Amino acid sequence: MKKINYLLLILISPLLWACEGYLDKPDSDDITVEKAFESVRSARKVLNNLYSEVRGAAYNISTRNIPYAMACDDGIAGYNLWTQKFQSGSWTADDNRGAGDDAETDPPTVSFWNNTYKRIRKANLFMENLYRATGDEADKARMMAEAKFLRAFFYSELIRRFGGVIILDHSVDPNDYSSLTNQPRETFENSVEWVCNELAEAAKGLPAVCSSADVGRATDAACYAAIARLRLTAASPLFNTDSPVLPSYTTTQYYGNYDKNRWKLAADACRFVMEQRSQYYGLDLSNVDTAEPDSWENYYRRFINRYFIVGKESVWIAYEKENWGGVKIPWNNRQSGGWNWVNPSYQLALEFEMYPSGKMPMDEESGYDMQNNANGKDRDPRFKATIQAPNATYDAYGFEPWAGGKASELQSQRTGMCLQKYIDPLYNDVTAETRNVRKNIIHIFRYNEILLNYAEAMNEYTGPTSDVYSAINAIRSRVGMPDLPSNLTQDQMREKIRHERRVELAYEDFRFFDIRRWRIAEDVCNEYIQGYDVTKGKDGGFYTIVNVGDRMVFEKKHYLFPLATAEILMNPALEQNPGWPKLSTATN
Repeated sequence: MKKINYLLLILISPLLWACEGYLDKPDSDDITVEKAFESVRSARKVLNNLYSEVRGAAYNISTRNIPYAMACDDGIAGYNLWTQKFQSGSWTADDNRGAGDDAETDPPTVSFWNNTYKRIRKANLFMENLYRATGDEADKARMMAEAKFLRAFFYSELIRRFGGVIILDHSVDPNDYSSLTNQPRETFENSVEWVCNELAEAAKGLPAVCSSADVGRATDAACYAAIARLRLTAASPLFNTDSPVLPSYTTTQYYGNYDKNRWKLAADACRFVMEQRSQYYGLDLSNVDTAEPDSWENYYRRFINRYFIVGKESVWIAYEKENWGGVKIPWNNRQSGGWNWVNPSYQLALEFEMYPSGKMPMDEESGYDMQNNANGKDRDPRFKATIQAPNATYDAYGFEPWAGGKASELQSQRTGMCLQKYIDPLYNDVTAETRNVRKNIIHIFRYNEILLNYAEAMNEYTGPTSDVYSAINAIRSRVGMPDLPSNLTQDQMREKIRHERRVELAYEDFRFFDIRRWRIAEDVCNEYIQGYDVTKGKDGGFYTIVNVGDRMVFEKKHYLFPLATAEILMNPALEQNPGWPKLSTATN
């Protein structure tokens, strides 16, 4: 009788928090296919395991603890992490192919390809065996659509990093890869179209919204959010062009031509959520306790589940996999018992406008004073909710990163700033107060991204129409920031949209990919990360802006991830991405 390893298919963890009733562990470490798919109830356990991949480190920043933002121009690590390889340009096709998604020092490049195909195999196994389950056929149809959605989502994230992919719509024995020994990658266009078609098909079998007991399960809105993100990526300058970033690009890496209609396809997917599902999804303007709707206190509560009520903004969410016993220890500052792994860059800090004028800090008339940040009251409210600035105070802790300050630690404190997003300001690990055992809310798809994607796609397709203004201004007004100035040109609006994405989506794993698809990474990631001079005292030079670490290195080959040498040795038909060696020095 055929067996499936328990660790491969079951490992049963909850579907977010809603399905603990399904999680009875089997008596042995192995389970037969027949037993796993004996009923809809048992098959749900297998599907739960597939969902648990989204809660894992590959897609969940809070489980990973290492934001992609520290691998570009938005920050720098306060510890020896894989982001340093990205910033130094030293990542290779020989990096550890067998690394886990949560590895601290191995970059998620070649390993991401390998690990994603394991996830895809799980989805294929599920879809191939669900027919065995007895139970309600409507439940089975929905579960099949959920697995189709998850498989397509996994593929979309591969395309985002590698370009064209090998499409497997059936399971492959991990001990016998003979069927893949001469299989090439699909073209970029075919890869995108296949995934978008799969998502559209999955949407037909999914509900518009989940009940409170099913939060985190797939919906048709999640399908179209995934289509919108992938279509936006595909329509962007890295891929939608007849002038590739490297002359050796083939149709595996890009379209080979420019087509403005690709922007419309992205906008259309957004429009499905914005118009056909408007009764279920929108910006969350709910107020909690005494927080003002446009305050930083209300904004940060989108990410902390102590305040979380399932709202209209959450299109598809996940919780972190780990349940830390403290206030997100790797991210918080030393003063409150954290490790200060995340050091935002001064470049990012300057992106947050002055409040309420909307002027950029470096504008001569802005009134910006780098030595007196007014505890964030004179900045866009998202500033204090995202970045701990020098001398900032929160309910249970402050932040004194200068030499001699309570948060000073030269090994980890590098820019004089610390991450605040995802951190509960009411708890302090140093004090004897009740520790924060609550988990972060990770929005895989959030309505604000839908608006930003729509604004960008429509600006590129039609220019800065009223619809473009409305989408951006809705996000800004939610935090009390003024509307964009009228009569912007298309180029000016493009810069405003990119600015708004950087601020609104900071440390949500967007900037790293945005600067690649926009083809500006070589401009912004060949500079130094900047920050305050943390070697000096508060009144002795700390507020001098200095270069931090080594100058970043970004080459044109870095726009796409490399495939592992071991993968190419196994499958000679596999096309390496341009600029990376087809065969390198190791076989992993």
